[in-house]
Amino acid sequence: MVSKSKVVTAGAVAAVTLGAGFVVQPVAQAEVPPVSAVVLSQGVTSAPFKIKADGDRKVLYRKAVVQPGASTGWHYHVGEEIAVINSGTFTRIEGADCSVREYGPGESLVEPVGPDTVHMGVNNGTEPVELYVVDIIPKDATAPTVPAPGPGCDTTGTDAARGGE
Repeated sequence: MVSKSKVVTAGAVAAVTLGAGFVVQPVAQAEVPPVSAVVLSQGVTSAPFKIKADGDRKVLYRKAVVQPGASTGWHYHVGEEIAVINSGTFTRIEGADCSVREYGPGESLVEPVGPDTVHMGVNNGTEPVELYVVDIIPKDATAPTVPAPGPGCDTTGTDAARGGE
């Protein structure tokens, strides 16, 4: 007869032998830098601009997406806005003279402030337009833009004449 201690010893040896192939190795962990930053988008503008702050301001950082065929509607800005086009082609129609300008990836635009600067953005392309936007608005403002009546420009962005003629 086999003694109980020999059975226990044999079992322990077998467990150690079989388990030896499954030894857990420590996993090296990547060191996390104390400060990191990722550029989400970048663009270039030649538009001159100043940021004017009379009183407390609220800063909004937004990602905006304009689907193909969609527009922002006629509006003006209550504070400064700087936008970077990340993808797609964004068509901007200026309400004062119905001029049209297209912006593509890597370009930036600086929006003027106030009710006398009505404009609209349109996506006439086949892919969504993605913009990264910084708005610097009065702290009590509820939104960065205010809807405005259309000035009579062609809203397709293909004809800069008033009334679409």
